[in-house]
Amino acid sequence: MALKSERSPALDALVEEILRRAHTVGRNELEAWRKPHRELRELARLDYVRIIRPALDYHALRAIIRETRKIWPQLNREQFRPKPLNQLAAISSDLCIHLQAAPYRGPEGMALRGFYVDKTRKVLKHPLIYLNTAHHPGAVQATFMHEIGHHVTTRVTGSAGDGAHYFFHAGYPNHLGEPAELAADVVASLAAYPEPLARKMFTVPRDWGLVARADRLPDRAFARIREHVRKLLGFDFGASLPAGQSFNYLTGMIHYAKLRWALLAEYEL
Repeated sequence: MALKSERSPALDALVEEILRRAHTVGRNELEAWRKPHRELRELARLDYVRIIRPALDYHALRAIIRETRKIWPQLNREQFRPKPLNQLAAISSDLCIHLQAAPYRGPEGMALRGFYVDKTRKVLKHPLIYLNTAHHPGAVQATFMHEIGHHVTTRVTGSAGDGAHYFFHAGYPNHLGEPAELAADVVASLAAYPEPLARKMFTVPRDWGLVARADRLPDRAFARIREHVRKLLGFDFGASLPAGQSFNYLTGMIHYAKLRWALLAEYEL
C-alpha cells in the first residue's frame, strides 16, 4: 500500500522515471539475481576484513554511526525489529525525506529493493526514498535502514554522487567496491546484529591483530544467524519462500552477517 500522504504528481513521475531506468542501470545486478547460487558461492569465500580496510575510513565510519544514532540512539546496542510503514513514514517526515512505499512487481521487479535520491534542483526540495513493498516486511525494513544509511553518509561526507542509489536484491559484490554502498550496508548490518549479539555469534580471537579475517562462516555461526533471522523476521529459507527468492534472501543474509563479523574483527564495533 502506498503512503498517500507523500504523493504528488511530480514525485510520482520522478519515481516512475527512476523505476524505468532500473533495468538498464542494474544490468549486472539483474544477471546476479537470476543466478543467485553463483553469487552465494562468491560471497561465502570472500574475506570481508580485507575488503573493508581500504573502503571504510575508521573516523568517517564513526561519524556516520554518530549521526545515525541521532535517529536511532540504540543502533548497535539493542535489537531492531521490523516496523510498520507508518512508523517509517514518521521517521522520514522528521528527517524531511520524501518516502514512497509501494509494490513493484513488473518484469523482474522483485530484483529491486528500493532507491535513494538526494534533492534535485528541478523536482525535489528534499531527498527521496522508495521502498518496494512487494518484499517481505523484514526486507523492507532492511532496505529502509540501508537507504537511511545513504542519507546519513551524504550528510557526513557532503557528497551524494550522481543520480539514484539503487538497492538491488542481488549484486552484493558490487557493494564491496563502492564505499557509499558499503557504508549504507554498515547501518543495516549494525541494526540486524547489535554488538552484544555479534560478540556471541562471531568468534574473534584476541591474538588476530593485523591478520584479522572474516572469510568462511563457521557452521555454528551460520546456524545461529539462520535461527536469529527466523525468529526476528518469521521466515526460514526454503520453507516459506519460492526457491529463487529464498536464495536471494540467503545471499543477503550471508553478506550482512559477514560484514558484521568484519566490523567486529577489524574495528571492534
